[in-house]
Amino acid sequence: MVWGKLFGGGRKDKPVDPDAGKSPVHLLLETLDPAWREAFKMVVSDPQLDAVYRDILYRNLTLGQIEEARTTLRQAIPMMTKANRDRIQHLGQAQAWASDDDLLRAGIFSPKGTAFPVDYLELGYMPRQRSNGEAVKLPVMFHGEGHLLTVAPTGSGKGQRFILRTLLEFEGPVVVLDPKGENYRETAWRRDLYGQVYKWAPGEDDSDCYNPLDRVKGWDDARLLAELLVVPQSKEPFWDDAARDLLTGLIFYVMHRRPRERRNMREVCRLLAASKADFDAMVEDLQGSDDERLQELGNIIETQSEALRTSITTTLRTQLAVWRSDDVAAVTSSSTPGWSVETILRRDNSWITQAAREGRAPGWYYDEEAGEVHGGRAASIYLIVSPEKMSSMRTVLRVMLGQHLSEAIRVRRMLDEENATDAELPKSYPNWPMTFYFDEMPQLGYMRIIEDAVAITRSYRIRLWLFTQDIAQLKEVYQKWESLIANCRCQVYFRPNDQSTAEHVANRLGKRKDLWGGEDWVASPQQLMGPEFREDCVIIQDGLTIRARMSKPSYADEDLKEWIIEQKGKFGEEIHRAPRSERVPVIDPDQEPEAGEPPPDASEPSTPEDADLKEDAEYQEELAALQARMRARRSGPPPKATKDDDEGGGKRPDSPSGASEPPRRPPTPPSFNE
Repeated sequence: MVWGKLFGGGRKDKPVDPDAGKSPVHLLLETLDPAWREAFKMVVSDPQLDAVYRDILYRNLTLGQIEEARTTLRQAIPMMTKANRDRIQHLGQAQAWASDDDLLRAGIFSPKGTAFPVDYLELGYMPRQRSNGEAVKLPVMFHGEGHLLTVAPTGSGKGQRFILRTLLEFEGPVVVLDPKGENYRETAWRRDLYGQVYKWAPGEDDSDCYNPLDRVKGWDDARLLAELLVVPQSKEPFWDDAARDLLTGLIFYVMHRRPRERRNMREVCRLLAASKADFDAMVEDLQGSDDERLQELGNIIETQSEALRTSITTTLRTQLAVWRSDDVAAVTSSSTPGWSVETILRRDNSWITQAAREGRAPGWYYDEEAGEVHGGRAASIYLIVSPEKMSSMRTVLRVMLGQHLSEAIRVRRMLDEENATDAELPKSYPNWPMTFYFDEMPQLGYMRIIEDAVAITRSYRIRLWLFTQDIAQLKEVYQKWESLIANCRCQVYFRPNDQSTAEHVANRLGKRKDLWGGEDWVASPQQLMGPEFREDCVIIQDGLTIRARMSKPSYADEDLKEWIIEQKGKFGEEIHRAPRSERVPVIDPDQEPEAGEPPPDASEPSTPEDADLKEDAEYQEELAALQARMRARRSGPPPKATKDDDEGGGKRPDSPSGASEPPRRPPTPPSFNE
């Protein structure tokens, strides 16, 4: 009878205040440190422990006699079950991790009965048991504004456990640095439902094309391109700055003084390798230009010593050597129709706002009555370069990623302003960010635009997910690496294999007092590097420290593989690519085009300067090689059918008979309250 009253078995009166009706034990538990609270519950519930220990421990804690409580606990531990003996030794550590209630309040768990947000990324899960004993997985999610950083060594499963899975589920526009091409092979079939797929892969016949100079509209754009092209190498900033200044002017010069078909990086490289006579002629042309900035560039070059000018141009030629390669020139001298960030984001915004007016979720959907799949407008861009070529292709990848990010910032700001003035739009509606996957990010070298974007773009619906192998790698490239980490709202660490990274994570987690009055790591560097955390990751998000179980690698997840087979069976796996940009410019207007060749472009008048350029033997030789390759490509298999391009998407053939609409999102997550 006494124990019944003591542990809540007595009569409960109708509560008249928050504490009314609570047993003395419940009131005590609310005042205890989390570690002691958990220890007391274990002592009370342990089936092997004599009741006298519960009574004595309760009296110790009620009187605030902590040392006596520790003595009682030490006496009780040998008689507890083995599971409780193991748990109680490290209670101070366990209580430092975020609880289920913490995650629910922060929106990292989805409440029971609610759908996943359209912009969510699943980072892992918490293994739990329902009251009926059923095992469930509670997804740990990231959604809303902000950026992510993942730190894990090469070969640890960043792609298999995080990138592939999120690309299959996240329906917003993405730009993916894909070092092995694995992301394209495993996810492009699915992202084809979400919108147009672009594949940029130098050396591959089916690669899309992207000309960086197509994005240069003025001097500032030329300056940004030059900054991305020049990888900082000198300890003395003068040399890098001088190289950027010269390159900015040459890019601007090419855009203003070259015919349209020669406005590309190959032409910029050609100017850097010009003969002395040709270089002097260019300087004279610059000084005679109507543009003041070109005049200034000509004057600066003329006043430089020949030795200084030679040093700068030699540095630039070395850094830009990869742009002269056939593989890179072939995919950067023109642009695939529709491939610009402004076009992509405008199409996506149009589709999202249309869905908002109609009161439906954005993205692709299946019309069951008509048997048609209506594709979304969120494009996916895969930049594929083999790992062994990452170093040599660094300047190209910097340009591709940097220009896309810069344009996304500009266009998102513009679209947000336009949407704010649209009276027909609801005040709030489902939307998603444009997400950039920067795999192996430090290998690109220092990029100021990444540092700036992480600090300023949270409200622009632009999300960066940065990946690095270890802290030392990040520290070597970014002087303000601590600020970069701090500006990432979510940081994911797993399987560190170097002491500095493990110590960094352990220090972030800190130390906690244990039951015995001492201090210990929440997770020591040795624990983080050992088998105890082999399948777990440490997530630091919104001020919470989370220990989450990682999903299985995609290749080992049987449930995921079955789902992929089912979805491919219902909706196919064909990737509807954009039309290739196959027009090959014919420079000489008097030359008869070969059979099957498109006519020369006559959109711009011929000038004496153009005529001189057409006599460039080197250019004619390159042109002939490009024409031969293009003829060979056209004589091959016919291209795949493309999407209808009404705002970037359209209807698709019916799925196999009997196919029903797949779940657009995962089912409602299990509740941890059950």
